[in-house]
Amino acid sequence: MLLLAAAVLFACGKENPQGETPTTINVSGIILPDVLECQGGTTVEIRLVGSNVPLVTDKVELAGESTFVMPISAVEKNRFLFTMDKGIFSGDFVMSIIRGTQSKRVGKIRLLVSGGAPIDPGDATIYGQITAKGKGLEGVLVSDGLEVVRTDKDGIYRIKSAKKYGVVFMTIPSGYEALSNGVLPRFHKALASSKDVAERVDFQLQEAPGQDHHKMLMMGDIHLARRTQDREQFSSFVSDLNSYITSCPDKLYGLTLGDMTWDLYWIVNSYGFAEYIQDANRISGIQLFHTIGNHDHSMYYSGDIQTVKDYTSLIAPTYYSFNVGKVHYVVLDDVECTNSKKTTDGKGNTCYERSYNGNVVSDQLTWLERDLSYVDASTPVVLTMHIPLFNSNNTWRMNSTTGKKMESMLSKFSKVHIYTGHTHVIYNVDYTERDHIFEHNSGSVCGTWWWSGKETPGVHIGQDGSPGGYAILDVNGTDFSWQYKATGYPIDYQFRTYDRNSIHITADKYVPSGSATSKAALKAGRWATASTANEVYINVWNYDPSWTIEVTEGGKPLTVKSVTELDPLHLISYTAKRLNQNADASFATTGTDHLFYVTASDKSSTLEIKVTDKFGNVYRETMARPKKFDTDTYKN
Repeated sequence: MLLLAAAVLFACGKENPQGETPTTINVSGIILPDVLECQGGTTVEIRLVGSNVPLVTDKVELAGESTFVMPISAVEKNRFLFTMDKGIFSGDFVMSIIRGTQSKRVGKIRLLVSGGAPIDPGDATIYGQITAKGKGLEGVLVSDGLEVVRTDKDGIYRIKSAKKYGVVFMTIPSGYEALSNGVLPRFHKALASSKDVAERVDFQLQEAPGQDHHKMLMMGDIHLARRTQDREQFSSFVSDLNSYITSCPDKLYGLTLGDMTWDLYWIVNSYGFAEYIQDANRISGIQLFHTIGNHDHSMYYSGDIQTVKDYTSLIAPTYYSFNVGKVHYVVLDDVECTNSKKTTDGKGNTCYERSYNGNVVSDQLTWLERDLSYVDASTPVVLTMHIPLFNSNNTWRMNSTTGKKMESMLSKFSKVHIYTGHTHVIYNVDYTERDHIFEHNSGSVCGTWWWSGKETPGVHIGQDGSPGGYAILDVNGTDFSWQYKATGYPIDYQFRTYDRNSIHITADKYVPSGSATSKAALKAGRWATASTANEVYINVWNYDPSWTIEVTEGGKPLTVKSVTELDPLHLISYTAKRLNQNADASFATTGTDHLFYVTASDKSSTLEIKVTDKFGNVYRETMARPKKFDTDTYKN
C-alpha cells in the first residue's frame, strides 16, 4: 500500500439548535492520501490524528462511478482499518464515514487498484490485465517498445519480451483515459525484473465520454532551467493556459513537443524533470502527454539509449501512441544522441558534449510499423516529434532515408498532421496532395528561451517575431482546424504590423553602451537604413498559402507582397539589448518568410488590414499611421 501527498482533513459536526436529528457525524482528523494503491479483498489502513475518530461500528463509503460500502474492522490510536471490496476498481472516489443513517464526507481519494485474479503468463516475460470499472477491456494495444500485442476478451495481454527498453506501455483506446498523477497520465510502467523473469503489470482506465470533439493543446519548447526569470514567466503562461482551459467547453488534452527542460542546467541550476513536473502541475484540468526533445536527453551519458533514463523514469516512454475520439496520436523520439566527447559541466562534473542526429532509429521504425498496422487507413493520424520532418522550404530536415520510410508508412492514411518544435519559429509545410501530410512547426512556449521577456518585459517573442504561445488543434470527428494562441493575447491576435517610416535600427541608437565589436555585431538588414517609402509590414506567423491578406487605403486595395527579412521587434527587444550589454546575442534574430508588405500613398493614411485563415476566421486591424516603433508600442 502506498500513501502519497497526504493532507489532513478536519471535519466537525454542526450543532443543531432546533434539536433535529443531524445529518452529519462528528468525525475529524482523518489523514486521507491523494493516491492510494491497493488491491481488492485486502486490508487498507487510513491514518488518524485527534480524538474525534471513527467508531469500529462505522462503515466506509467510496462513491464514484459505482458506490462501495465496507465495514471498519479496527480503530486504533493512529489508524483505522477496513477491507477493500473485492470488486473495487481504479478511479476517483469521494470517501464518507457512515454511522447508521448519518454520514460525514471526508474528502476525495484516487484509487489505483492492481493485482486482480491470477494470470498464467505462459512463456511471456511481461503480462497483465487492462481493466475499466474492474472489468477487462478487449483489443487494447500493449508494447515493450518493439513488440505490439492486443488484449484478449478478458483484457489480458502477454509479451515475450527481451525488455530492451525496460518499460511497458499501453495505447489508450478511444473513449477512455488513463488515471493521472498530476498532469501526467499513467499509461506506462518501468520494469523491475530481469529479462528472464515473468513480470506482471496491470493498467487501469476510466471512461471518458465526449472525445469526438476535442482540442489538443500543442506546447513546443518550454525550456525551463531556473534562469532568465523563466519560472516567473512560465507562471504567466500557466495563467493564460488555465484561463483558456476554463473557458473552453470541449474535451481538452495537452501535448508537449520536446525540450521541456535543459540538460545543461539539470545539475548546474538544480532544475530537472522533478522540478519541471512541479511547475507543470500548476496546469489544471487536462492530462499532459509529452514528446522528448534533444535537451531532455542527458548529457551525462554517452551514446543514445542511456541518455533517456531520467526522462523515462519520471515523464513517459520516449515513443508511444494513444487514441482520442476518432484520432490516433503517435509520439516519436527523433533525437539520436551520439555523445562521445567528454567535457565538464558548470560545476566541474564529467559529462559529454551534446551531439545528435535528427533521426528515428530502426527499433522505433519497427514499432511504428507494427503500431500503425492496427490502425485503419481512414483514421486520422497526428504524429509529434521534436525535430521537424521538413524545413520551411520543404526540404528534408530529418535524415532523408528515415524520412522517406516514415512518409511511406504514413501515406496510406487519408489525413496525417505532424506537430514539431525545436526551431522556436513557426512555419507550415503542406504536402497533403503528395502524401496526405501537413507539418506544423509550432513555435515555442519560451519564445527566445525566455530572453526577450527578461530583457524587455511584455515583449515575449521568438526569433522570427512569432509570439511565445501554443498551438490549438481542434478535432471534430475527423475534421481538423487549428489556430495559434499567443500567451497573454486573445485568440484573434494573429499578426503584427510595422510602419516602415518609423523604423531605423542603428547601433548608435540601440547599442549605445556596446563596444565597437558589439555595435558591429548588430545586423539589421533593411531596417539599418531610414525610409520614407510609406511601406507597412505585416508579420503573419501561422501563415500558409491558403491564407489571404487584404489591405485597403481609403477603400482602395493595395498590392500585398511577401519578403524574407528579419523581424524588427525581435531585433530591438532581444538582439540589441544583449549587444548593448556586450553579451552574446546567442539566439539572434532570424529571417522569416511569413512577412508581407504593402506600399501606401501617404505617410499618415489609415490602413484597413484583413487576414483570413484557412478556415474562414477573419482577423482585422485598423492601422492608424504614423505608428511608432519602439518596444512600448508592442508590449502586452
